[in-house]
Amino acid sequence: MKPSFRQCLTVFLALLVSPVSMAGIMDEGTPFDHRESKFLPGTGSGEATVESFVFTANPESPYSGNFIYAYYISNVQVNLSFFSVEILPGENILQYGWDSGDKEPFAWEPVNDPVGSIEAFFKNPILPGEASAVLWFISPHGPTEADGALAGITGGSYNFLVGKVLTPQVPEPATWLMLMAGGLFGRLSRKRK
Repeated sequence: MKPSFRQCLTVFLALLVSPVSMAGIMDEGTPFDHRESKFLPGTGSGEATVESFVFTANPESPYSGNFIYAYYISNVQVNLSFFSVEILPGENILQYGWDSGDKEPFAWEPVNDPVGSIEAFFKNPILPGEASAVLWFISPHGPTEADGALAGITGGSYNFLVGKVLTPQVPEPATWLMLMAGGLFGRLSRKRK
């Protein structure tokens, strides 16, 4: 039996508005950590909210064994054209990008001079009442807290907002040494038994 036009239209509309049609990077993992920060003026005026999400990548994901870091900018009160996340020294960003929707950047990439960061530039600023697309990157390390920044020009005035975001934490060399020593001790003790 052939489906009617009405049945086809119903299925099409259901798929169009379903969350499945809006799948993105956050569907690749299991929630691990979340932080919502109000970014306040360092210079100028205004404020915005930045949500930091961290997911452990699902085993079937191409990012399996890593962490997915995602950022969403909303509740914007001034024009914003720039977003930066501090990346701690020694960190390795494996892949980065953004999910389509809302305001998309024309660039979102790691910058290593003078301080490691990953930065987004928006050709069309995020205006008051608008939100950004979800910006993301992949890292092998779990989260810690670090600095974030937003900037833009509204009515000829420069606005620079600062706040805290989740970013990867690189284990210190002493921690690595202790972990390796523990592993070596464990192997040696098993061999003796």
